[in-house]
Amino acid sequence: MNSIQTDFLHYYKNLPGDTRVSIYDSMPVFNPEGRRLSEPNTVFLAFQSQIKFTVVAGFRQWLKHGRCVKKGQHGNFIFIPALHKSKKEDGSTEEELDKFLVARVFDISQTFEMKEAVTENVPEEAAAF
Repeated sequence: MNSIQTDFLHYYKNLPGDTRVSIYDSMPVFNPEGRRLSEPNTVFLAFQSQIKFTVVAGFRQWLKHGRCVKKGQHGNFIFIPALHKSKKEDGSTEEELDKFLVARVFDISQTFEMKEAVTENVPEEAAAF
């Protein structure tokens, strides 16, 4: 575990419950699919930065949604579950929570909308690439 995780976990454990709820209620943070981040992740983002987070995603996730992270932007961390897959005796698979990892995310304010690729006047041979 790195120092920011250790520092945060100590901070979070000692944070009164009503303060956690206040942070969570005052800063609703979503992912691009519209799911709200958990209370610990919202508090973790607030702990790391003064940005008023609204919608956060990882670098590749933003690309899938037609946005690109601006050059020089620094991401912040959230906790993501790592699942362990195991096979049952009947042959089906089961997923169990194994641990939490950290992932770097960027707020939508740190991104820009990508323009569609221009395909006019492009030779057919080049368009295939």
